[in-house]
Amino acid sequence: MTAFATNVERIVSGVWSTPWLMGWFEPAVEPTVGTLDAVDWGRLDWWWACLAVPAAIAATLWANRARRRGRAALGRPDLVARLIGSVHHGNRLAQAVCVTLAFGCMGAALMRPQYGGKATVIPASGLDVVLAVDYSKSMLAPDVYPTRSERLEAELARFLDDASRRGDRIGVVVFAGAARGFPVTADVRLLKTYLQAADPRTEKPGGTAIGRALRLGLEFLVDARKGDADDVEGTAGDAKEIPPAQNDQAIILLTDGEDTESRPLDAAKEAAKLGVRVYTVGIGSKSGEPVQKFDDEGKPDGFVTDEQGNYIMTRLDSTLLEELAKLTGGRFVHVDPDHFGLDEVRDLLEGLSRSRRDVSIEILRDEGFSFFVIPALLLLVIALALPERRRRVSP
Repeated sequence: MTAFATNVERIVSGVWSTPWLMGWFEPAVEPTVGTLDAVDWGRLDWWWACLAVPAAIAATLWANRARRRGRAALGRPDLVARLIGSVHHGNRLAQAVCVTLAFGCMGAALMRPQYGGKATVIPASGLDVVLAVDYSKSMLAPDVYPTRSERLEAELARFLDDASRRGDRIGVVVFAGAARGFPVTADVRLLKTYLQAADPRTEKPGGTAIGRALRLGLEFLVDARKGDADDVEGTAGDAKEIPPAQNDQAIILLTDGEDTESRPLDAAKEAAKLGVRVYTVGIGSKSGEPVQKFDDEGKPDGFVTDEQGNYIMTRLDSTLLEELAKLTGGRFVHVDPDHFGLDEVRDLLEGLSRSRRDVSIEILRDEGFSFFVIPALLLLVIALALPERRRRVSP
């Protein structure tokens, strides 16, 4: 028996060690996420739907109490007992339990449970671009249909969608008399949300500070360079030292070009030293349009006038925009009612050098709402199918 067992063990070991059988039983190693280790909820803002469970319990208790009071009000307990003798109290309780559990399952399904999935590293090859967007009140002029700002929003939406497909990292600077912005990122959805909150009617202080916008855009691009350098070297470098860019960087300035106080030409010279190209997109007409005035609620309230009562006009300063682009090796593009300016800028960006980097990890999770919807439907079917009264046995 010992020799026989030894031979059997050798045969089984030899068959198991064959490559085709080992490959059959040993799964390929893939970047997966554990089912129970990574349960996520896609719509936690629907948590209040689970309040239907305590509401159903409270309604059931209230109904039982109301029935007891109703029976007591009828009098003649012996007669009432005969009338309700066929009522199936067990099924009635089971119905209440099924409906309550169904509400709980539907509430959990509305919160979109997600589990497992595969983690995918998404390689991106693209540029670092900052959109400097003019949101001064002069951008409300209707010389570009329907207004300068509305035309600008349409162009930005198209540009951001196209940049996402190319794998570009985008930053946004919104400016009027001051500049604020969102740093360079690959998440276009965040940028769209940020831009939706911008409105020329509410931007303060007034004015058009192109120089401030360019300097803030340069800060974002320098921070992106330092971040790339830290990823490569693994350690943070000297904060005063600006590393070279791994790919070309650009600022796209969208404005009517009227600036008298923020020294935009000095900012353009700083961009040229850093190798950052500035592409200027002029929005508006050269003939000029009156600047609208708005009340505290953001509604039109006439036009802005000077001390003499003359209307203040806003017009495209193409000379300044052309000079800004020329200093940095960029180009000037004029937006008129029949020309979509950012399409031309996008074509110009295609000629710049791009780097390849792993910028994000996308986890494609499996949707688990069906694990709650199907039981909820079954529970409701069971609740409807349960009879409330016992069958009478005929004599």
